[in-house]
This record gives sequence, C-alpha cells and structure tokens, in this order.
Amino acid sequence: MDRNALHFTIPIGHPTWIWMNLGLVITTLITFYFSYKTSENRKNTIAYILAALIGLNFIGEQIEALYNGIWRVDTYLPLHLCSLSTFLAIIFLIYRNQWVYEFLIFWSAGAIHAFITPELTNGESLYHIIEFSISHGGIIIAALYGSLRLGFKPRPKSWLKVFGYTQLVLPVIGVINYLLDSNYMYIAQKPNANNPMIIGEWPWYIIGLEFVVLLHFLAFYWIHNRVASIRYNAPVTDLSAT
Repeated sequence: MDRNALHFTIPIGHPTWIWMNLGLVITTLITFYFSYKTSENRKNTIAYILAALIGLNFIGEQIEALYNGIWRVDTYLPLHLCSLSTFLAIIFLIYRNQWVYEFLIFWSAGAIHAFITPELTNGESLYHIIEFSISHGGIIIAALYGSLRLGFKPRPKSWLKVFGYTQLVLPVIGVINYLLDSNYMYIAQKPNANNPMIIGEWPWYIIGLEFVVLLHFLAFYWIHNRVASIRYNAPVTDLSAT
C-alpha cells in the first residue's frame, strides 16, 4: 500500500516553490525589522501574534478537513515532526521555557527541509499551500525569534540531549503507524519528495537519516549560538528547566 498516494510534491524551482520560499524570506525580514531595537512589550506582542497565527492556522486546517469531509485519522493527527514542532512553537512563544526552546530549534530543521523539498500531505489547493507555508514558516521564525529577540541560547550538549529524547518518540510513532496504517514522521515509508538526504528504501533510509539528523542538530546548535551572540539587548529568560 502506498501511504503517500495522496501527497502532493512541489519541485525545486517551480513557480509555487519560488513564491513559497520568497514569502518565507519576506515574512522573516518583516518580523525581525519590526522587532529590532524596540521595547520588550513590542517583542512580547509580536511573539503572541506569531503564536496566535500558528495556532489559528492549525485549527483552520482541522476545520477545513472536517468541513470538506476529508479528515482521516491516518493523515490529520498532528504526529509529523513539523506538526509536533507547531505545538512547541506556540508553547515557547507564550511560556518561554528553555527545554521547549531547545526542542524547537533542533526540530525546526525538519521545517527548513520541508520548504526546500515541499510535500503537502493534505492536498494541492491554494489553501493547503498557504497553510503549509504558515505552519512550517512559523516554526522557523519562532525558533529564530527565540534566539535573536527573546534572549534564549541553547545550552552545551543540548543538541545531543534532544537527539536522545527524539529517539524515544520514534517507537511511539512507529506503533501508532502500525495501528493506523499511517506514515507519520515518514518512518513507515519514505517521502515522495526528492530530498538528497534520504537514501535507499525502508528501513535503510531511516538509519541514514539518524546520522543526518545528528549532524543537523549539531549545526543548528552552532547556528543558534551565533544568532544569540548578535541579538540586540537580550532580556533575562526562563532557565528554570535544567
């Protein structure tokens, strides 16, 4: 059975791909322009607006699927890595927790790859393209916003700890996939998108991805450390979770 039969991929360089990525760049620049050298109240307001936009986008996706009679338990549960990251982004932007921040920045690597090689799981309409762009773009912007505007910085070895905890998520999702005949987190069948990081067939591509993910986490640790070092007037943050 092809669990990705209804998926819609957008080739790199396609006009839709260009507009999606251009929209992400413009939205990111606007967000950080209006939050530059401004009061903490405005920074907080922008964070809450981002959280509301991400949350409403997720709710809208669920309502749209229910209204059109296309909601399916094997497709619409928020169990993909980016779906889980959506909740992390909302929680972080509202509550500012260090652990949530660290999971968010490392898991946001999946959202970046989603923009590079988009694979829409819920349809190919303009609405689904916009919904996909907001959900994945929101994850990326929220992670950067935490490092550049909210005063957060990844702790030493956080990339390794998050990688370890991520391994605990995989068997849980694997069992759910078995019970629902689904493909959440693409661990039951590789995605259709032509991503050079995915090599081989099941289950070998999963083994390869483990090494790729570990390298991405290490790279994102370095990137967010650098981003945090150039932020303007960083405020005190919640570091209670150690």
